[in-house]
Amino acid sequence: MALSSPVSQPSPNPDHRPSTVGDGWATAAPGDVGLDAAPLERLTEAIRRYPDWNIHAVLVERDGRLVYEEYFAGEDDRWGQKLGRVTFDRQTRHDLRSVTKSVVAALVGVVLASGAIPSLDRPIVDFFPEYGDLATPERRRITLRHALTMSAGLQWNEELPYTDPRNDEIAMTSSGDAIRYVLSRTIVAEPGASWNYNGGLTQLLAAVVQRSTAQPFRDYARTALFAPLGIDDVEWVGDLGGLPAAASGLRLRPRDLAKFGSLYLHGGRWRERQIVPAAWVAESTRWHLAVRNPVSAFGTTGYGYQWWLNRLQTGWGTIAAPTAAGNGQQRIYVLPEDRLVVTVLAGRYNDPTASGLPRRFLLVYIIPAARGERAKAGSLG
Repeated sequence: MALSSPVSQPSPNPDHRPSTVGDGWATAAPGDVGLDAAPLERLTEAIRRYPDWNIHAVLVERDGRLVYEEYFAGEDDRWGQKLGRVTFDRQTRHDLRSVTKSVVAALVGVVLASGAIPSLDRPIVDFFPEYGDLATPERRRITLRHALTMSAGLQWNEELPYTDPRNDEIAMTSSGDAIRYVLSRTIVAEPGASWNYNGGLTQLLAAVVQRSTAQPFRDYARTALFAPLGIDDVEWVGDLGGLPAAASGLRLRPRDLAKFGSLYLHGGRWRERQIVPAAWVAESTRWHLAVRNPVSAFGTTGYGYQWWLNRLQTGWGTIAAPTAAGNGQQRIYVLPEDRLVVTVLAGRYNDPTASGLPRRFLLVYIIPAARGERAKAGSLG
């Protein structure tokens, strides 16, 4: 990863006790919940020392309390539009990019529990009768469950840069008919047999939510998810046939994104209210398929319901870390063994040199803060 010349800056909040501001978050100092503050202080110093990392916010929850919250300045985008240099704070909305997919999956779970979606094994073409020409026997084998696990078997290429019009998500967005674009892709694999990253499937899931609830998608998301979490500042960009960009278009404030992550540590509950069914949280973060090239120096990676399932190799053994991940190094890490949720927002869009940077934050600073030992993975700064 590329580093700038180090820049020394003092931390404005040396004990990392977040402010209580009436947004639903209980707060505490790290020591109050058994975290060593020293590795967290080193994390803050490292991010400030290397501004080319372009990290914008890092938040840590433990045991239902926000215990670390730091903001930084850096270059940012709004769904591909350059914003220039932004000084971030808790009121600044940020692109979530593909973390948006995990939010869409949560909404599918809520609708399923309501009975408005009868089964995940229903053919996805059944929700789109106007595309009857695509309801072939082969396509009727593709179900909602396959869409959730990105195993529909459709030809789809998002390995090209998102600046390339041949990237299928970009082509879908500009096609004028996103639903047909996705449904009409060539079938190249048996549904359910293998994983292939496909944001178009997430767009179909959002359309299924809208059609099943008979409500505009944004309205349903607000009433079923955001309002119960106390989230009242939501921007969901894009217009794909009356739907927002379900694969990448959501923008939230950092504390609000951390609330969403908290649901996945606490069985779908927020402040004693069940928002997402506990069974859905468990199923979403269960290993369904291995991703392509699933092994790295950090561990192994699988896929659930629009969640990445990381198994981190550490000096303390293998640590499970279900992850919501987005372009630019947007991350929510859920670490059940350590009772942690870690939220990272950054501006390294379309930058492969930044790959793995937030994960290194876990290994070098945050897990050691929880486990009381120095990391064995080296240091970032």
